[in-house]
Amino acid sequence: MTRFIVFFIAGYIIYYLIKNRFKDKHAGNGVQYHTGKKSDTNPPHLKEIAYIFYSATKDANTCEACMELDGKHILPNHKILQQIRPPHSRCKNPKGCRCTLVYVTRDEDDSDEIEALLKKRGGMCDQRTIDKR
Repeated sequence: MTRFIVFFIAGYIIYYLIKNRFKDKHAGNGVQYHTGKKSDTNPPHLKEIAYIFYSATKDANTCEACMELDGKHILPNHKILQQIRPPHSRCKNPKGCRCTLVYVTRDEDDSDEIEALLKKRGGMCDQRTIDKR
């Protein structure tokens, strides 16, 4: 009888470990479940981001498309962000796009003012506009 209890407990532990392993693998599969609550307009990881700053490398190999976007400030939920996310399709650099997006959080200096200015300007503006404020 003792052997039966030991084997039963060992079997249950193995079952529990396997079940949790599969649950963890499938947790990030992109499936969203409807909970009946209203969802936020921004995903959770964007709530702390005030704005995004586009930065080009600015050397002899930087193409015109990248230089045009250099210094742009963009709200994190702006529709153009998906089109210009590096490496973007308009980049003509033979070595590939070397631009970066700098994510600025709400706890940075002046981030609230810049975020408010971006909201007034439709979600995107350049460095000159930011400097004029």
